[in-house]
Amino acid sequence: MRRRRNFIHSKKMLWVFIMLLFCGFIVMFTTSLIPKYIPAVTDGDRTAQAGGTDRDPAAGQGTGSAGGGTTSQQQEAGFKPSRVQCGVMKLRHGARKPQDDQIPLYCIEGNYHVGDTPMMQPASPLQVKIDTVIPEKILSDLGAFWLSDSSGTWGHLLLAPKHWEVVRADTGANGSVGLELADPQHPDRRAVYLDGGPCQGCNIALIGSYFTALKNWAEEKGFPGKTMKFLHHAYVRNHVVTYVLPPGSTAYKTVGAAFEHHEPQDAMFTRYEISVPPEDLDMANVMLDFFARFPSSVAADLSVQPYLGMSSVS
Repeated sequence: MRRRRNFIHSKKMLWVFIMLLFCGFIVMFTTSLIPKYIPAVTDGDRTAQAGGTDRDPAAGQGTGSAGGGTTSQQQEAGFKPSRVQCGVMKLRHGARKPQDDQIPLYCIEGNYHVGDTPMMQPASPLQVKIDTVIPEKILSDLGAFWLSDSSGTWGHLLLAPKHWEVVRADTGANGSVGLELADPQHPDRRAVYLDGGPCQGCNIALIGSYFTALKNWAEEKGFPGKTMKFLHHAYVRNHVVTYVLPPGSTAYKTVGAAFEHHEPQDAMFTRYEISVPPEDLDMANVMLDFFARFPSSVAADLSVQPYLGMSSVS
């Protein structure tokens, strides 16, 4: 800080105050990759969906529900998803002098209701370009979780605390995907991911529920969504919204982000919701920011890039 000796005391104190404000601004900027959301608690609210069965995660998938989407067939078979560390994922930042950080990569053994089980790991090492440096305190607790899709060519990639376990990793007969991660010591601290896959009825109804500007469009398509009771809802980039769910039965706050893209003959929808105590909301913001940049399947044999490859998704 600038110090001026032999000067008016009040002016010196003013400079100290200004510098403290400046430092505080820097801390706020580096720990908030996307706008912080008003904390809320999930209420297990169920979204109106269509075209699914009890074998498909997108059918009857409760918003933020701890066990929503786990099939009776899976429970009877005694299937328990697992994860293994399968390398690291590099996070590259900086334009002129790129620097790499790295976090552990965990490959998930999931449950597939149709087709052959694909390889667990991506075909090539994963490297992601990010715009903002993740604070070291958060970076040291992070892990990347990879679930291969049924084709074996693509996969679903999420960030979460590295000590969290896989509670559910289900790929339905209609191609929809439900993935749940949770803290083994505190099961209410969890993250729930849903990809509607090619199920058009599921996706259109979900889009109508989570994207308020497309509510009428979903109704016209014949798959009306449900009116959601958001405490907070905002578009943060093209095709991506963030939201906060109202209070409910669980103990912790829940924030979420959802992605949609629709064309005349194709509709896509994915969602990621995180329930954590207030002290972990900085971690949740980093997880949601990554999801907002890579909201759908990514190629298993290339460096990680947005699936659509569209300039409008940025």
